[in-house]
Amino acid sequence: QIDGLLWPHSKALGEFTLEDHHHEAFTLESMTGAWTLLFFGYTHCPDVCPVTLSVLKNAVAMMGAAGAEPPRVVFVSVDPARDNLEHLAAYVSHFNPEFLGVTGSESNLGAFARQLGVLYMRADPDNSGDYLVDHTAAVFLIDPRGHLVALFQAPHVAKTFARDIPKIQDLEWN
Repeated sequence: QIDGLLWPHSKALGEFTLEDHHHEAFTLESMTGAWTLLFFGYTHCPDVCPVTLSVLKNAVAMMGAAGAEPPRVVFVSVDPARDNLEHLAAYVSHFNPEFLGVTGSESNLGAFARQLGVLYMRADPDNSGDYLVDHTAAVFLIDPRGHLVALFQAPHVAKTFARDIPKIQDLEWN
């Protein structure tokens, strides 16, 4: 049993272009050759994002300790106005230095998010100019071919990721 939504036939992702916190292009090709977990959020997120990244940090550690090959974790910022690459680097490194932060232009982010069914919307700013961004809280598992194979809905649990991801990795995909 797997506590996520498993696609019966993997979904190939189309081309996209974002930029990672190392100032390198992050494209579909960047995700080929390794399993990848994608999570969309933003660094000013007060709750869901830091909790989810902490869970992913723990899940990666648990998988490694069990001898499994943990997937790469990529945090996709949906707030490019505030999340520059340096800010993203500091944020994701706080959870795990191996985590990768990526972002891009509004149009490129929107196009990439739509491929996965990710929704996000900036709320009206308060009197100080601060604002929240409502966003999908799912974590997406991408296979080494760049195909979407599974989705995990919140609330996220490290033990669930550590148990289910190796099972999914062992399946044969079309």
